[in-house]
Amino acid sequence: MRRFLRLSRRRKLLLFATLVLSFCSWILMRFFRKSARFERRKRGPEREADARLVSDIRWAVFAVNRYVPWENVCRHQAWQALYLCRYYGIPCEIFVGFRKNKESGEIEGHAWTLIKGEFVTGFCDPEEYTVQGVYA
Repeated sequence: MRRFLRLSRRRKLLLFATLVLSFCSWILMRFFRKSARFERRKRGPEREADARLVSDIRWAVFAVNRYVPWENVCRHQAWQALYLCRYYGIPCEIFVGFRKNKESGEIEGHAWTLIKGEFVTGFCDPEEYTVQGVYA
C-alpha cells in the first residue's frame, strides 16, 4: 500500500486504466473472439511520444500483468497498450507474428507493441517471427 501511495498521480491513473483494460481485454478475447481483432486505422493527429509517458505505459501494463488473476497474455497486453496510446495520441505499431517451436514443432503466435522502434509490450526477437500483420 505504501508503494502505491508513493506513485505519481499519472502512474496511479495509468495503473487503474490498465487494470480496467486488462479485464475488458480478457472478457473480449474470451467470450467475443470474432470481435476481438486489431484494426487498421488511418492515423489521426499525433503527438510527439513523451519518453516518460511511454515508460509509464510500459510499467503499468507489466505491473497489472503481474497481479491479475485472469489470463493476460501478449495479445491482451498489446491491446491495452494500443488503447492507452490512442488516448494519449501516441503513434504505435502492433506486430502479430508466428514461429515454429524447434523443440515441439508447434506453431506459436506472439504480439508485440513498438513505439518509434522501442518495445512497450511483448519483448522478443522479431527476427525469429514471421510477421503476419502490422497494425498502426
